[in-house]
Amino acid sequence: MLEFVYVKDPKHPLIAPHDHIVVQDAPAPVDCVASNVPLDGARRVAVEINFLIENSAQSPLELATSLSLLYEAHGLQFDFSPTPTQETPPEVFTYNSNICQYHQRRVECCGKCSEVCPTLAITKLDPEIAKSKGLECLDNRHLEIKQQDCIDCGKCIAVCPSGSLHYNALSLEAIQAIAKLYKGYIPLVLDKNTDLPTTPLKKEVLPLSLNANILEQTYLLTLLQESGAQVVLYAKELGVGTLESIALLNGIYEKIYRQKAVLCAFDLDELKTCLEQAQILEYTHFSPPTTPTHTKRDLFAKRLAHIVGEGDFGQVACGDFIRYGHIKIFESCTLCLACVGACNTNALSIDGNNYRLLFNPSLCTTCGYCVPTCPEKCLELERDGIALNPSYFTPRLMAEDTLFSCRMCGKAMGTTKSVLKIAKFMESRFQGDKRRIASLYVCADCKVKVMLEDIIDISAILR
Repeated sequence: MLEFVYVKDPKHPLIAPHDHIVVQDAPAPVDCVASNVPLDGARRVAVEINFLIENSAQSPLELATSLSLLYEAHGLQFDFSPTPTQETPPEVFTYNSNICQYHQRRVECCGKCSEVCPTLAITKLDPEIAKSKGLECLDNRHLEIKQQDCIDCGKCIAVCPSGSLHYNALSLEAIQAIAKLYKGYIPLVLDKNTDLPTTPLKKEVLPLSLNANILEQTYLLTLLQESGAQVVLYAKELGVGTLESIALLNGIYEKIYRQKAVLCAFDLDELKTCLEQAQILEYTHFSPPTTPTHTKRDLFAKRLAHIVGEGDFGQVACGDFIRYGHIKIFESCTLCLACVGACNTNALSIDGNNYRLLFNPSLCTTCGYCVPTCPEKCLELERDGIALNPSYFTPRLMAEDTLFSCRMCGKAMGTTKSVLKIAKFMESRFQGDKRRIASLYVCADCKVKVMLEDIIDISAILR
């Protein structure tokens, strides 16, 4: 298979791509990764190639470099896309239930993807919904996914808070690699469902055609920082997840850089204005090392923490779909860790060596599942956006305790708060029975001795 093919256009005879790109005088079938026009055998069509040639102010030498970058971007998309087979037909997206904020929760905490899906390719199912539809649901709740009904609108990808929905045509891993090619250029994102415009492009502009509705805060911030420039986005319309992500990033950039991050255009006149205004912002460039992430909020937090640095830029609000916030935990917390078990984004964690409960707000999707999970009812959630200061990105201490030692053998048997709370609750029920009350303050092994051996000094245990 050839890698890249360029079919000559008689209107632009001076275009001379780099040597690794095969040039055809006329369209002909060829087995290749990407070509600039539709060809039998071409896996991808790089529509940005002809668009750039027809509109850019770049010289032939500059165009040759830009064309290589655009072909390389399509090569990366091809490399990162799953390979379909006869047994596994291509799917628009894949689903990871392990980090889903809806799957198997005892109470409904999310389901945003089903709210924006226009074709019911993703629907919610719980016992109550199943009963109303005459269906059966044998678990708490789960998403019903019908790939055959998906129209590739991409809206579900943008509203998914954790990244459990993975867009196969352009994954988050792929955009991290592709965005590096745009360093020093102003990315012009062209929605693949919008007709390509005819408009002059200054030399610094480099187009990227994709499904604009998948773009959310992590995709967009990756493109912003890797390019070191503002991003221009051209589409007929955008989903709520993309719009709220743009509003969030623009709010952040305006507070820190006094510039907008993403310039949106929905018609040709707006596009021309945005292209004139768009600038390269070299001081915003940041390219962190690629490391494994649990959810997409890990990567967003890493990138945003770099922007904030050691400064304090106040608070930026969030929307109804792209949500950020924080939790409060009161002193009545006994460190039972039910909230840690409920959190599948690692926003809540435990420092086991020191018996401390930690919370990293930058990883929290504000799903709120920790609130009903807490047996002590000592936890509150507030969706108030992002605090643009360093402490927002580091685990903060929410509660701590010491180990309670068995009053007979000294063996650790739980946290002090939990043991004392249970003891206080049970003492009244034991109606002054000192032996049974004493058993509350000893470990399981010593409990037998307390109950059966008369020689045990009960008063020493109860001191």
